[in-house]
Amino acid sequence: MLFRSNLRKRFGDHEVLRGVSFTVERGEIFVLMGPSGSGKSVLLKHLIGLVEPDDGELLIEGEDIHKEGLRDRYRMALVFQSGALLNSLTVGENVGLYLREHRLNPEAEIERVVAEKLEIVGLKGAEDKIPGELSGGMKKRVALARALVVEPQLILYD
Repeated sequence: MLFRSNLRKRFGDHEVLRGVSFTVERGEIFVLMGPSGSGKSVLLKHLIGLVEPDDGELLIEGEDIHKEGLRDRYRMALVFQSGALLNSLTVGENVGLYLREHRLNPEAEIERVVAEKLEIVGLKGAEDKIPGELSGGMKKRVALARALVVEPQLILYD
């Protein structure tokens, strides 16, 4: 079992998640659907550890997701609804941002990885464009390329 959950989350007087319970097995594709405002994005933020539940637990392979060091063992990436690109950066800078900020690779290697990921999503040669020059679909593909840079074991799509 990869994920197991039983969550409850409140924001002020509004209960966003109540009794959300699910299990996702390794290799399984899991889709969560619902109307706007039903808590899908909040649930994804729980999965990557940005938000802690008020009640319940979220387990990865039987361990609490908030346990120290657990997220370091499971590389996860979240592709936000809007893409969440930084408009002041080029496509290449957006895709390579994590690697540069964490100083994980020399610049030549970062440029190689960025080019590779952009080619995977069909945006080869778009490194110097800025987000304002891209269509909505292209922005989503840049966001996916940025997620792929960390070589995730799990990609969550909002």
